[in-house]
Amino acid sequence: MSLAAIKKRVKARETPFYDRLYRIAMGVRGLSFPVIGPLHRFLYKEWVFRRTVWHDFWRKAYYEPMFKSQCAEVGSNFRMQYAGNGSTTILGRLEIRLGSHVTMFDNTFFSGIISDERPRLTIGDHNYLAPLCRIVVAREVTIGNWNLVGCRFIADNSGHPVSDVEARLTSGGGLPSAKSIKPVRIGDFCYLATQTVVYPGTTVGDGVVAQIGTHLCGNIPPFTLVGGNPMRIIGKLPIPESMRERVGEERYQAYLKAHEDLEFGGKKG
Repeated sequence: MSLAAIKKRVKARETPFYDRLYRIAMGVRGLSFPVIGPLHRFLYKEWVFRRTVWHDFWRKAYYEPMFKSQCAEVGSNFRMQYAGNGSTTILGRLEIRLGSHVTMFDNTFFSGIISDERPRLTIGDHNYLAPLCRIVVAREVTIGNWNLVGCRFIADNSGHPVSDVEARLTSGGGLPSAKSIKPVRIGDFCYLATQTVVYPGTTVGDGVVAQIGTHLCGNIPPFTLVGGNPMRIIGKLPIPESMRERVGEERYQAYLKAHEDLEFGGKKG
């Protein structure tokens, strides 16, 4: 008799013998051991410590150096957080330049699209890239300094031909047209929340905060709160006096001027 046939008879409890096997199996399945507080709290902490040491060793000795070898430049204090993937995936002939104090997760994804020039991804100092962030570059994507980037997708290109259906029917779906490639620039001090998307040709001003799921496009004024799809400006954000020392008087005054000229919700300023 096959194992499958035995399982079927046990589930059906066809005879007293199979009924007994069924009850034994249910008893084992529902078995639960008591919690011994001090012991199991210690075991939990030991497990966390052992896992952390193990992951940190492989991160520093293997995954981070391996990723850095694929970059044109990496500043000091780079850190790759563990999320289960090992290392950030890089596809294509992409030039990557990272500033200092950059933190990203091993399940982020960078891709360079074939174009006339080598595509470049530049990420400045003190940036944090959240898990599952995907950046696709055909020419240039630039991220400034002191940003929290939780974007699901950032691209300076359409990915595939938009107006040429025949091109999309080719192997691989075809390449984006030169007209669809428009550089993306993200300024400083921005917070782009999880599931946000940045479209080709977008310039994100300094200090912009994008709500969860926002689709960013166009020229976004500094220190504004944006949200939605299609994106809209929800309001102005405070510009701290401390920004004068951080960015200089000229740049600080440019922030104030941008707020004076800002129109949203049918109103100006």
